[in-house]
Amino acid sequence: MHTYVKVLGTSSTCFYTLVDCNENKLVLKSFQGLNKPMREEIDVNQLTNLTKDTFWGGQRISFYYQEKLYQFYECGPAVIDYLQEKLFV
Repeated sequence: MHTYVKVLGTSSTCFYTLVDCNENKLVLKSFQGLNKPMREEIDVNQLTNLTKDTFWGGQRISFYYQEKLYQFYECGPAVIDYLQEKLFV
């Protein structure tokens, strides 16, 4: 599934990414335009402050992982539902 992700840490980045979740790993891949290609694996067992809320009328899922805040925005059908099913267990 594809969606927009914002990562806040020492700097702030926002990108369009492919999201896949398997074997307790959330995998983010972004190969878009002029941006540097990115691939990141997030261990689902190490997530903290996992929340779901509404942001400007759309759903959003947020969590902290390794001192960074990850925010996944609703963009397209069922993205948030997919993440909720995989992360909120």
